[in-house]
Amino acid sequence: MSFTYLFYQHIMFRHSCGKCHFTNTKRPSDITIADFWGWEKTAPDINKDDKGVSLILVNTEKGRELFDKIKDRMNVVPANLEDCLQPNLRHPSVIHPKRMAFERDYQRKGFEYVMKKYGKDSVMKKARKFAGKIKRTIKRHLGLS
Repeated sequence: MSFTYLFYQHIMFRHSCGKCHFTNTKRPSDITIADFWGWEKTAPDINKDDKGVSLILVNTEKGRELFDKIKDRMNVVPANLEDCLQPNLRHPSVIHPKRMAFERDYQRKGFEYVMKKYGKDSVMKKARKFAGKIKRTIKRHLGLS
């Protein structure tokens, strides 16, 4: 659970993800394969099993030839490019401000330490601690403690 949380916080991303020059639709590869975020705009019923939808972008004529050879073996739903433009097809990833501290902590203290310090459990612990402070302050102001 915390690994996924850390991943989606961008705290574990490689430094190069924040400078990637491939975050656009003018790509040097023949085909780009990615998760299709925004599939709902194209075909709302396509993800009934909730396992996700893959996106295939054909970037070159060679890519078109390869795709044409295999497309009959897939469930293909054409989409408008604008409906497919997830953040990483528009700009480099935004790197978490604590990325460097995370890396130092990981190198010095290991995986379990960073999971506890930066993971979801840590966020929940901080929220509970903050809620406790608020509760004590309210009780003090109401004369209940």
